[in-house]
Amino acid sequence: MKTNSFPLSPPRLLFAFALLLAVSGWFVGLPRVSAEQPSEPITEFLELNCTTCHDSSTQEGNLDLESLTLELADPDNFHLWERVFDRIGAGEMPPDEDLDPSESKPFLSELHGILEHSDQQRIATEGRVPARRLTRTQYERNVCDLLAIDVPLRDFLPAESLADGFDTVSSSQQVSDHSLAAYLDAADFALQTAFDRLLAADPSGHQSLNHIHLDWTKLRRNEKRTNREPEGRPEHQDIVSWSSSQNFYGRMPATSVPATGRYKIRVKAHSVNTPEMGRVWCSVNSGVCSGKASTMYWIGSIEATDEPQVHEFEAWIREGHMLQIVPNDHGIRRLAAKAVESKPGVVEEMGVAGIAIQWIDLERLEGDREEIRHALIGDMELQPLAATNKHSTQRFKIVSANPKRDLKERIQAFAEKAFRQKLTAQELQPYFEFSEAKRQVNHSMQDALRAGYRAILCSSRFLYFDEPPGQLSDAAVANRLSHFLWGRAPDDELRQLAESGQLRNPDVLRAQTERLLNDTRSQVAINEFTDQWLQLHELESTTPDGQLYPEYDLVLHHSLPDETQAFVGELIRRDLPVTHVIDSDFTFLNQRLARHYKIDWPGGTGLKRVPLASDSRRGGVISQASVLKVTANGTTTSPIIRGVWMLERIMGEHVPPPPANVAAVEPDIRGATSIRDQLDKHRNLEMCASCHVKIDPPGFALESYDVIGGWRDRYRAAAPNKGKRWVPGLPIDPSHEFTTGEAFKDVTGLKSILLNRPAQLAKNMASQFVTYATGATPTFADRDELQSIVQATKPNHYGVRSLIHEVVQSPLFLSK
Repeated sequence: MKTNSFPLSPPRLLFAFALLLAVSGWFVGLPRVSAEQPSEPITEFLELNCTTCHDSSTQEGNLDLESLTLELADPDNFHLWERVFDRIGAGEMPPDEDLDPSESKPFLSELHGILEHSDQQRIATEGRVPARRLTRTQYERNVCDLLAIDVPLRDFLPAESLADGFDTVSSSQQVSDHSLAAYLDAADFALQTAFDRLLAADPSGHQSLNHIHLDWTKLRRNEKRTNREPEGRPEHQDIVSWSSSQNFYGRMPATSVPATGRYKIRVKAHSVNTPEMGRVWCSVNSGVCSGKASTMYWIGSIEATDEPQVHEFEAWIREGHMLQIVPNDHGIRRLAAKAVESKPGVVEEMGVAGIAIQWIDLERLEGDREEIRHALIGDMELQPLAATNKHSTQRFKIVSANPKRDLKERIQAFAEKAFRQKLTAQELQPYFEFSEAKRQVNHSMQDALRAGYRAILCSSRFLYFDEPPGQLSDAAVANRLSHFLWGRAPDDELRQLAESGQLRNPDVLRAQTERLLNDTRSQVAINEFTDQWLQLHELESTTPDGQLYPEYDLVLHHSLPDETQAFVGELIRRDLPVTHVIDSDFTFLNQRLARHYKIDWPGGTGLKRVPLASDSRRGGVISQASVLKVTANGTTTSPIIRGVWMLERIMGEHVPPPPANVAAVEPDIRGATSIRDQLDKHRNLEMCASCHVKIDPPGFALESYDVIGGWRDRYRAAAPNKGKRWVPGLPIDPSHEFTTGEAFKDVTGLKSILLNRPAQLAKNMASQFVTYATGATPTFADRDELQSIVQATKPNHYGVRSLIHEVVQSPLFLSK
């Protein structure tokens, strides 16, 4: 992204220092208490049942219960006791005997009371959630809504760290001098963009006049020289791009954009030599399209058929970048570089499938000027400039009959919308004084407004959620609800209900939750929740081995998250039971995904809801290719990785990290030794066995799916010679059993077992919603409330939408 650089000048350092002070002042340390020794009943129980293996000399699993104190203000100490409680409560410890409930119940009851009381004290003092800020995507939407623009501000900000899978969790949201400088840069760029569009815009219309129409004659290649552009077909008045392995083939220099911005792209195209499947899948990218800048940016895909159609996209394109449109389906024949450079007509006569493009439209989108005007200056006037500096694009200036009054009104309106609450005169005064001082010096309303808006956008009150410990105010509830379900600031209706004090009314809150869920804006937040809950952001972290998985292509890659996002959206929309996460009689597919799954395509184009046969190997999130790819490394699968993912993301069971002195299990890509044989040896290590009895069952069940989510009966192994890409390896054995004695032969059996645990699945889903929405994972003191949320949804078969409603109505959501 081409942007200006904004160094940390003294005013910027002042902003950064003020923000850092404001943020650091919100963090409250844990209260320190003197170390306490466990009571006699607790000590006696541990001595009789635990310290033989976990004393100061043995310390199996690095756990010394003999020296463990009840210094519960120390998070590490608290979590150790919590782990002891859970392991004994689940009957996992001691491992070699079954305790009589009469022995464990008094111990568990007393320890439960101690842990709950300690956690409740912490929450009463500092709240469940430490100070948390907007994520960078939430920041982008908030700023763009305030200024009525649409620019990728997230690119300015550092990548988010994750805690418990989510970027909304406050414990992972660190603030540094680097991130403070990035916020200043982002605010400056956003304000520069908004004021430029207002003061340099042509007043004759709302939309930009930057519109380019390119017919086939402007897009075709120069036949007098060798290049990578599509060939022209004068008799058809179009250009054709073929499937090729040549880098940057399909580029079109005529589409190079003159300025960085958001563009609407319209392409009229159809397929050529259409294959039996009835379409040619193509990728649409932007980039420099040369070796000096090899990065390409995905825009979308075209599903070209015999019938010419207009395909529309919106994308942020950098200055000088051009479009590349090329067939990208590895299910059709691909040509070598020299073949696509043949004379026009040669490739077409070979019967190779391609895409024919008649024309391309590029229109730069700069937003509605009246909306930008209202956002920036309200009712103030714009006056045309009599003479313009030839080096300046500014055509108007802001005028006011009463500058001081108008400035104060604008700063107040902007600040209250940015801070998502009403402000007192005292709270507003510093921002107004700062703006007024700028106006007095420069005699410019534009400079005064920019200075005030900049101060507001860099304030901790904008960047952070204003949530003091205890019960949330109506304004804080509106803020939390809107960012949970829309990923952006509350709209006018939500703010008005908060200002009137009605929002916390359970009926009103339920109605607003419904309204937000029914709005199309909810899909953005649903997608972000889905991506983080299921770790779909990891899709980009690995590339499948081209030798072992030659069928994997760019179109399939970008189709994977579409299925899962649409599926989770449907669960929420129709309040379907949470068991659909495990198995379902439908999914969302396009033709490329259906072909990957070997499912008959019902016809048509695009993503659609497709019924699944009763004996389908698909159905449910856990058998979708997106999650199966993120739980593999591109070459091999691991029951450990998939087992941990199943336990933590689906079943709600925490898995501690492996001991530092145990080597990782590396699958044999040559196919000589099965992963099951390797793990049998690994499990014989005493320190590993206690976790693997949980991890291995779901992990092995998913071994029937390969690295890219395809079904397999055997592993793929590297071919011993160049005649083949890969050869069938050892057979898959997906059978296993849980510690409860529930055994299964394959993934269908695993699904049957998990479908009988709807309350467990619902509790996990509720916990994921609470974590994402509030910024903190449920703790020990939250367990009873979490159970109440689950119980309340039982009459609705633990519907996913019902779970959202109960989370929003709960004290976990309505208090800090």
